[in-house]
Amino acid sequence: MVTGLGLVGGAGSVVYNQHGDAIVTIKDKAGHTQTVSIASGGARFSCPSGTHDKVAPHDLRAGRIKLTLQQVRRTELRIERQYPGGNAPGSVVARYHALAGRDHRLVAAYNAEIDAHNAIIGSDCTPD
Repeated sequence: MVTGLGLVGGAGSVVYNQHGDAIVTIKDKAGHTQTVSIASGGARFSCPSGTHDKVAPHDLRAGRIKLTLQQVRRTELRIERQYPGGNAPGSVVARYHALAGRDHRLVAAYNAEIDAHNAIIGSDCTPD
């Protein structure tokens, strides 16, 4: 599901804070670091050892998707601000529609990763 989305690349890591939120850090080849948080929603669970290892790949992909989505939305916003009345040249309109399509695909991919994360928690853990 995440192939072909042009996600933010680089070495990534996931750590979990005391609230269960995943903090995803991506460091690109140039050494630029980006960090994003994936909120846990506040629910508390008791999970067996190794659960973080199972959900971490999903959280890492969700973090890459979220960072990429933020970039896409910044670009969309720049276009909207540059052409507030919607009177943009055809090439800009085409670019905007392409960005909107990518935005929708990224949201679907993000939701799929969160669903996969939640499925693991639901099967392996018990609510506190």
